[in-house]
Amino acid sequence: MPRALVFVFLLSSVLVSCGGNQREVTLTPPPPPSPSPLEQRISANGPQELPISSPVDPKKLDLCTRHLLFADQYVTASDYPGAEDEIEAAKKYCKPSDPRLLYMEALIADINEKKEKAYELYYRAAKGYIKQGDMDSAFKCYSGMVSIKPNGKEVKELRRYFEDDNY
Repeated sequence: MPRALVFVFLLSSVLVSCGGNQREVTLTPPPPPSPSPLEQRISANGPQELPISSPVDPKKLDLCTRHLLFADQYVTASDYPGAEDEIEAAKKYCKPSDPRLLYMEALIADINEKKEKAYELYYRAAKGYIKQGDMDSAFKCYSGMVSIKPNGKEVKELRRYFEDDNY
């Protein structure tokens, strides 16, 4: 029995002495880096929004391209009446067979639920883009056609251009 008491006493003294030597360690994150001179100037003036600028100067574009560019921006902003106004203005300067004009007209017709008109305009635009060799734009037109009438004869006619691995 005395051996057991000695053992318990030694064990408790070891545990107490080990437990008593522990220190509380608190971890603090390092301070943030000091702001750069540019960050200091920006924060001194308050929050700012940078304007979105076009990579192209519209004043240097021909009027057809300029109006189509603005129409595209109106469509992107969901301002469809503004896009229609720009398309009407573009018609004064673009050739009636210009695939860019036809595509924008098709897009507006599609948005306005005039599916038959949109389908026909997408088809004419796709043929124009294929003639020019702009297959990416032709594919956008083809995709619009497929969304309207997937089994149309015009879709089947154009499908051969997009059956390879690139599309």
